Amino acid sequence: MREHLSQLGRFLEEDLRHTAMGCAIGMVAAIALGAVAGALAPEVVTQVMEAFMEMVLEAGVVDEAGNLSPFALLLNNWRAMLVTICYGFLPFIYLPVLTLVSNGFLIGLMAAYYHFAGLPLSLYLAALLPHGIFELAALVLAAACGVYLCRNIGRLVTNSPKKIPAVELLTDLLRVLVMVIAPLTAAAAFIESYITPVIASFFM
Repeated sequence: MREHLSQLGRFLEEDLRHTAMGCAIGMVAAIALGAVAGALAPEVVTQVMEAFMEMVLEAGVVDEAGNLSPFALLLNNWRAMLVTICYGFLPFIYLPVLTLVSNGFLIGLMAAYYHFAGLPLSLYLAALLPHGIFELAALVLAAACGVYLCRNIGRLVTNSPKKIPAVELLTDLLRVLVMVIAPLTAAAAFIESYITPVIASFFM
């Protein structure tokens, strides 16, 4: 275990750091863009939020009593993170960035939705931040892993001298998925189900 932790730390510090920072900046930019777009087109915000709520219901993360199911949330989050990384197997097109940007844009639209609904910004932050700190960190890391994978799959395809052996590449990404992203998504699912609603209730 100590060896795996050492290798994980090396990979995060030396290989993935700059990619993760770029993805974090992209997320912030997408959130800002979503908020601006929502402010300019409030009618679109309502339509998008209605479609989002339908998607949430279809995902099965809400039980019959209307409560969030932590297990369903966990599975949904894990699936989303895994798919984001696996998009990186398609070289050159950087699909993981699309997942990152679309989620950030939606978060920005949600801020606009709260504003037009006359709800305080404090309620929006209370409903997002407790679990979002963990979930967004996991998403940024998953997107960074996907981008890193996409870039290096492209190098393998073109036989670039900068290519990383496939086994080494996948081993490093698996460590991040299992040892960092999975715990973050588990924490996010638990907090979103049990803690976020309590915190948000104080701002209603």
